[in-house]
Amino acid sequence: MRVLLINLLFLSLTASSFYATAASNDVEVVYAKQQSKSLELTLSGNVKAQNDAQLATQESGVVQSIMVDAGDSVTKGQVLLTLDDSLAVIELAQAQAQASSARIKYQEDLRLYNEIVGLAKKEVVAKTLLAERKSNVANSQAMLSQSQANVKRQQTVVQRHQLIAPFDGTIASRNVDLGEWVSPQTRVLQLVSSQSLRVFVDIPQEHFHSIQASSLVPAIVTPDFASDNAMNLELSKVNWVSDQASRTFQGRIDLPENSSLVSGMSAKVSLMLPSQQSAQVNLPKTALKRHPDGSYSVYSVLNNVVKRISVRLISSNFDQVLVQGVPENAAVITSGSDLLVDDMPVTIVSNKGA
Repeated sequence: MRVLLINLLFLSLTASSFYATAASNDVEVVYAKQQSKSLELTLSGNVKAQNDAQLATQESGVVQSIMVDAGDSVTKGQVLLTLDDSLAVIELAQAQAQASSARIKYQEDLRLYNEIVGLAKKEVVAKTLLAERKSNVANSQAMLSQSQANVKRQQTVVQRHQLIAPFDGTIASRNVDLGEWVSPQTRVLQLVSSQSLRVFVDIPQEHFHSIQASSLVPAIVTPDFASDNAMNLELSKVNWVSDQASRTFQGRIDLPENSSLVSGMSAKVSLMLPSQQSAQVNLPKTALKRHPDGSYSVYSVLNNVVKRISVRLISSNFDQVLVQGVPENAAVITSGSDLLVDDMPVTIVSNKGA
């Protein structure tokens, strides 16, 4: 028993002597500087106009004239197509005649009423006659208002036989010819705006939280036909509803007015997303220690003692390594990692920036 106690005391003194000696160990360190890394997500985008309309007539009828063809530029308010409005014009003339008759009737009833107003005050005519003529005036006035409204309605019907351009743009396609019967369900022309272009991209759902947490996501838009004409823009809007089939959500990048792209083209879009991984640090290769299980670690100095930090190796070259997991400004020991252990006292004799 006494021999065992003596051995334990000897080992304790030996360990104390070892760490006392280690306290005089001088080490060189570098102070880690984390790199700001971004994830570049490259996607294929489609250019679309803000206004891209399939135009239809507001009335049914036979196409009488077509003023435009595919490729023509038009302005807002321009007449694009007309239907045969013969019957509508006839009905308008009938409505105008009825309105004229109603106006004459109202004027006559008003004249008859005014004739007996003075006589009624002198009690020359019966009060019932005055009330009757007053009622006739009110009735004829209502009929006049009804006929005038019918005229306005029929004028609108005549106007609706013309197809008017709702905005400036280019006729993308023409789907009817002269003499064809069309209805409000028939898509006769496609009009595409030449302004307010935007690029739409489908973003994989795994980047949802990264984009949602970012106030600004840079986007580099490169036309597929001109790789040297890249535009530095930003993600303008995101549709936060995911598509169930593709598991993607749609992003939009608004293009400048002087863009060389037109609606229907394709473009490569590179979104610069903030990395969701730990910040990366460049270190001298001598600071890295590899363990038998394939993992890696480095040793730092904290309060003049050694602390082991597990890291992930990203890349390695001749004398430098890129790792993840090292805190910002950590004092990383650059050599002798095979002889270091946790809590070993050391003294920093020189340092460098990582």
